[in-house]
Amino acid sequence: MAVDNRFQALPFHEPTVVTILVQASFILLLNIVNHLLDSTTYCGLVSQILFGVLWGTPLGGFLDRAVEMTVVQLGYIGLILLVYEGVPPSLFFN
Repeated sequence: MAVDNRFQALPFHEPTVVTILVQASFILLLNIVNHLLDSTTYCGLVSQILFGVLWGTPLGGFLDRAVEMTVVQLGYIGLILLVYEGVPPSLFFN
């Protein structure tokens, strides 16, 4: 069995101040607007979609492509967990 040992560990690269500020503002504003819309109009998901479009590739382009791909992958995991959470009760209790 051949093992590829090009990297002993994942190399760490310090992010720039701009990267930290963009990602921090994205998370902070996303949570604030999500809370406001969720408590007033019960549509917090709209703010998540809105900020994804504004900070992402379609309009702003502030987020790196790697960050966007990571968020998409986390979204897929979340969808899988939602389906997994919803299926067993409906199978066992009906």
